Amino acid sequence: MRNLVFIVALLCNIYNKSFSQNEEDALRYSQHYYFGTSRGISTGNGLSSILADQSSIVINPASIGKYFGHEITYSPFMSINTTDALYNNATANDMKFRFQTGNLGCVLTHKNSEDTKWRNVVFGFSYNRINDFSTYVNVEGFNETSSMVDYFVLMANGKKPEQLNKFVEGLAYEAYLIDVDSNLLYHSALLGKGVIQQKSINYRGGMGEYSFSIGTNYANTLWLGMSFGIQSVRYKEYSEYEEKDPKDADKIPCFENFVYTKDLKTVGSGFNFKFGMIYAPISIIRIGVAFHTPTFFNLSNNYQFSMKTLFSDTMSYRSKNIKSLRGEYNFEVTTPFKTIGSFGLVIPKNEKPFINIGIDAEIVNYKMARLRAIDYFFKDENENIRNFYRQTANFRGGIEVIFDEIIFRGGYGIYLSPYNSAQPNKNANTNIYSGGIGIKGKSSYFDIAFFYSLCNKKYYLYDPNVIQVNPVDITYENYGIIATIGFRF
Repeated sequence: MRNLVFIVALLCNIYNKSFSQNEEDALRYSQHYYFGTSRGISTGNGLSSILADQSSIVINPASIGKYFGHEITYSPFMSINTTDALYNNATANDMKFRFQTGNLGCVLTHKNSEDTKWRNVVFGFSYNRINDFSTYVNVEGFNETSSMVDYFVLMANGKKPEQLNKFVEGLAYEAYLIDVDSNLLYHSALLGKGVIQQKSINYRGGMGEYSFSIGTNYANTLWLGMSFGIQSVRYKEYSEYEEKDPKDADKIPCFENFVYTKDLKTVGSGFNFKFGMIYAPISIIRIGVAFHTPTFFNLSNNYQFSMKTLFSDTMSYRSKNIKSLRGEYNFEVTTPFKTIGSFGLVIPKNEKPFINIGIDAEIVNYKMARLRAIDYFFKDENENIRNFYRQTANFRGGIEVIFDEIIFRGGYGIYLSPYNSAQPNKNANTNIYSGGIGIKGKSSYFDIAFFYSLCNKKYYLYDPNVIQVNPVDITYENYGIIATIGFRF
């Protein structure tokens, strides 16, 4: 009978929003880190007001007007993402290697006649990587105060079995981790305290942007540009959460372990527009401004959860392996506007650029992100976006020193935490350090860049607002090398 109730609930509620998109989805697709060309990364993507470079076009499309000829570029890169997770005084770590394309693009220039100050019209098409989700996370520690089963109990209390969330506490009920009495109060099957908790997460995928750009140059003092962008999303998350009784202590009689898995895939695309201007009031100064409209995403989630339990008592029926039906849901994400201001200094030597120095400041109000769907208003989720996030800024700066055919570069970027001061991750800033070398020929060039990023975040194995659990302190580090080969003609 119990199985029949559960299956009926699954069939009746396959589109139930209990497992749904939330504020973290909106944030994930609103943050960009601009993996593009070597020149862009090695200068911290801070020279958008100076460079004629395809990384700069993604930030300020007016920079395309700085081209005087045609160009084709390709930028492969390799990264090593590492994580160190500290939980209840225990540390676990892991790493992932990735080979990707940072940039692939083409620029075509039409030169105007000399009787007009509008020097050219430039067209461009490029693909640029703007986010990378790929990493492994491992967590392990001993918890003597709470269990995820306690979380399932509190989530289930007051509900009839057929009303339980089929992806969360409903699985726990069907797998005999919790049971219900006549007052609709649920009880844990773990008759004791103290479990080893382990979680392994495999994040995969990323975001890329296909940009169609056009720009122009007025008397080498004013550059204007705009672009239409199509952003692609591919995000996969597979996790296994396990609780087990310590073998040497036998804290919980008759209980061996349970494993709770999540398999999520999100794919989709969105579009945006960007507008930019760069002005040179005097020959050595560049002032730029750019506006990015929201990106309007249409996304699709595909997900499945499972629960496997093992008990060591004589009631063998209590050991279960249950899978939910696969859920699917289509939804929309609208990301925030972005406003970018930039300042650049071009120091000449023998009437040629010698040192380029620049800084970009990017303002993003993450409170303005929104989730939408045809059949659901996301009222609670959008309220969480307004309550959890804030308006913040990202700062990028870079320098390059040009010695004829060899160029040395360095950069730094800080992406301030989008969380407000009341959130555990209010200080989760991302710092990116970079440097590189370029070799320039008459019609081709080769650049190589190295970068290192660092971010510290707090992660919870289950909702601390429901039941107390200590945070996991995770350090994310990313080491990368990217090369660009370009041809100008």
